[in-house]
Amino acid sequence: MPKAGRSAGQVDTVKQNILDKALKLMFNDGFDALSMRKLANQLGMTAANIYNYYTSKDELYLAIQIQGFRILAEKLKAISTLPHSTEIKMRSYMWAYIHFGIENPDYYEIMFCRNTPKYSDYQNTSMEPSAALQRQTAIDVADIPIQTIMENNSPAQVTSIDEARYITIVIWSTLHGILSLYTSRVLQGLSDNTDQFMGRLIDDLIKHFIETDEKTSS
Repeated sequence: MPKAGRSAGQVDTVKQNILDKALKLMFNDGFDALSMRKLANQLGMTAANIYNYYTSKDELYLAIQIQGFRILAEKLKAISTLPHSTEIKMRSYMWAYIHFGIENPDYYEIMFCRNTPKYSDYQNTSMEPSAALQRQTAIDVADIPIQTIMENNSPAQVTSIDEARYITIVIWSTLHGILSLYTSRVLQGLSDNTDQFMGRLIDDLIKHFIETDEKTSS
């Protein structure tokens, strides 16, 4: 356990500092290259001290994933509670996702781009409860737009959860693709105005998946 005498706030600060440094190391060197000893050297701590806060690099990795998905989920949840139309909410979700990826490239890379351990890799291990929580936080992100699509008030609204999930995955895949082009700076070489380009992409997704339903119903 952490040293006696530390307040809960102090413990949380140390844990967050460890997570932040682990995230940077994982982003730069990859999950396999991360070790408690390397992390301790970066933090000016002993490896034994880090073990007072996190039992393994797997626990660190899962904590990073959980935190990243929670940050993204909170952004989407804030939009979902607003009294806006399905079109406005979906447009806002897409921009929030893009901004998250641009503003948090380290989280985004670990969450969506790297071939890192998944829930199935932790089944029947001591890390399974943490892995299950990580999996649920990721599902929560997808469930927000899925629910919004299901709540579309047009007569031609999507009534199948499978169809709503399909639409969400198609949109998600498209946004992930454009973010990959942006973070690799390929998009900047092809477009003089990346915001305008991404705005047009979002407009096209809205027209295909949202306005099409509304026009069909009129």
